[in-house]
Amino acid sequence: MIWHDFVNTMHETFKLFIMKKILYATAFLLFVAVPGFAQQKGFAVSDKVMIGHSWTVGNRNSDNLKYAFHPTVQFGRTAIYNFSDNVGIGLGTFFSTEGGRFKIDNNDQSGKAEQRMNYIRLPLGAMFTFGDPANKVRPRLGIGGSVGFLVGGKTYLLGDNDFFTGAKTTKVMSTKIDAGATGSLGFSIKVADGFLINHDINYYHGLVENKYESNLPSFTHRSIGLSMGFTLTGDAMKNWKGKMKSRHYK
Repeated sequence: MIWHDFVNTMHETFKLFIMKKILYATAFLLFVAVPGFAQQKGFAVSDKVMIGHSWTVGNRNSDNLKYAFHPTVQFGRTAIYNFSDNVGIGLGTFFSTEGGRFKIDNNDQSGKAEQRMNYIRLPLGAMFTFGDPANKVRPRLGIGGSVGFLVGGKTYLLGDNDFFTGAKTTKVMSTKIDAGATGSLGFSIKVADGFLINHDINYYHGLVENKYESNLPSFTHRSIGLSMGFTLTGDAMKNWKGKMKSRHYK
């Protein structure tokens, strides 16, 4: 019992340590980058769709459970404040469907166990876009965190002879809030002044231990995926509205 409490304490301490390191790294990059890129400031809006693979860590309690591909999809919008043409910080609202899937393969039975978990996520992070703003293609790096609120999904077991049992994920889980660290790496393509197309590889590393209502082992989330989206600055929106008005009065 004492050893179990010690391990849990060390685990929580490690998660806090990682989160602090992420925050310190983000603050350092902002401190270093902002003074060096004192150019255009302002607000922008960014929409994004991501498709990829999600899995869970910690609840594979048998060698008969094999990890299987589990699709994840995220889409939403982020409000961004750009300190310059190279540095911005944003807060978004996303719908995210994630979770994990296992193949069951032993002498007694075969099938699959799947947990589909739907979240409303609020990602907060910094985006660093490198290179000259006049360049058509520029690399970019994102770092931050995300908090998710469980709103739906299904957890089920599909066995031999189409045997099926399942329940709503919100009823199965006692942990309803998830949080973790996010990172992205990609590039942006300048289509017009203030309008960018973005392509990124995105990774999520869950730091909250998600627990069941029953005695099943807890887990943390992971996901990786490819995203495509666009960014539209405030100045670009104003210019577009101005052109539309001028056409209307002609």
